[in-house]
Amino acid sequence: MHDVVSAIAEQVGRRPAAPALRIGDQGFTYAELWARAGEVAGWLGPGPGRVGLRFAKDFPTYAAYLGILRAGGAVLPISTRWPQSRVTDILREAAPALVLVDGPSSGSSSRPSAGLGTAGGTRHQPLTDLIGAGARGGVGARVPDSPAAADEAYLLYTSGSTGKPKGVPVTHGALARYLTHVVELYELGPGCRMAQAADLTFDASVFEMLSAWASGATAVVAARRAWLSPVRFLREYGITHLDTVPSVITLARRTRSLTPGSLPELRWSMFGGEQLTYDAVSAWREAAPGSVIENNYGPTELTGVCANHRLPRDPADWVPTANGTVPIGRVYPHLESVVLGADGTAADEGELCVRGAQRFSGYVDPADNAGRFLRGGPPWTSVTGAPEPGDWYRTGDRVRQEHGLLVHRGRIDRQVKLRGYRVELDEVEAALRSHPAVREAAVLVADAQLVAVYVADGLPSADLRKHAATLLPDYMVPVTWRSMDSLPLNQNGKLDRAVLEGR
Repeated sequence: MHDVVSAIAEQVGRRPAAPALRIGDQGFTYAELWARAGEVAGWLGPGPGRVGLRFAKDFPTYAAYLGILRAGGAVLPISTRWPQSRVTDILREAAPALVLVDGPSSGSSSRPSAGLGTAGGTRHQPLTDLIGAGARGGVGARVPDSPAAADEAYLLYTSGSTGKPKGVPVTHGALARYLTHVVELYELGPGCRMAQAADLTFDASVFEMLSAWASGATAVVAARRAWLSPVRFLREYGITHLDTVPSVITLARRTRSLTPGSLPELRWSMFGGEQLTYDAVSAWREAAPGSVIENNYGPTELTGVCANHRLPRDPADWVPTANGTVPIGRVYPHLESVVLGADGTAADEGELCVRGAQRFSGYVDPADNAGRFLRGGPPWTSVTGAPEPGDWYRTGDRVRQEHGLLVHRGRIDRQVKLRGYRVELDEVEAALRSHPAVREAAVLVADAQLVAVYVADGLPSADLRKHAATLLPDYMVPVTWRSMDSLPLNQNGKLDRAVLEGR
């Protein structure tokens, strides 16, 4: 695949009447999507640079997303769920000249630019003025035939869970290399129905939309409240391909909808973004017995996913791990990786570093690059300036080689020091999850003490504490215990530690 725009154009030419997008009871063909995207691209004109997209999960948003790419611009998704301060900071740093707004074009309380501010003189343009209305003011402008590999395709901001949100620009070259690999890996093509459930500010959405359209498949949108009942949504729309976070399994089990055989049409189940436990994946396998199940791993900086592990059909062949989680497997064959120990040399356990065609070229704010890249090897030296193409990206994730596979052991920055001891919070969480009654668990630090928060039916905290004490040294056993009905999730479906910590 040379670039995603050309790949989608090829699908439009081959099967213009095929379904490209499904939103509720509405369907849109490849020809319709391409035409409306063309209106947006024509209005923008060639090379518009970064274009903000304040989105709703409806047809104008998806047409605008593709339209920005067709014009040779870079999509900057902006969520309506972001606080005003975050929006202002991101617009100031990313400096898009224009924000396209999906929503009503009039009315004081619902005007589309509400909450966007005026950072850097950014203009706001309602999509209702562009799509289906003749695209006044430049519909005839010529747009590029295809973008260059070095051109930005999209710009996402990290969740900020480990500090200030960082802007991650991904080029068309990196995106094309990733999509080329996964389209073949997951046998995507006409007749496949891909769930589009992720928020557009989350990199899983890039895979959901663009791998579908580049292969002739249909992206089926879980809009509004549809994803509150994921099993119902997947069954109702006959989804064949799902890429989501493991928390969806927890949600489905909590609502007692994940019953054996409840997902007969699901052929591919890909999980990522968090550690996937064997307990959770066992329940999913029973619900979707005909599905291939993969555990995926990858930060936004590596175009979303850079490693995978496909579970064997027979659970007897599943590889046991020390922390009870499914391995992340091996890094993609077209990328290079190394695990570096605390002393900076290659080791069986340490920080995962990756380089290759999917690696981004550096953060929007150059100051954020400090300490994130390594050069050479061995020995590896820290990069102080701008990264070069051959430099290694430090993922910040700790992994360990087990049975020839990489196992995710947690974040490097989740190691704390208490009473003179080094404590890995992820190791404590793994011990809690190993209790058969525990469905979810998180460990925090408050007032220099470990706090355990867990979800389990009828399990007294004293019993769970005793269980933890049989697996952990006394200094790693939490002092405070809190039982909850469920753990809070953020907009990407991941555990919201900021809420648990009261931030």
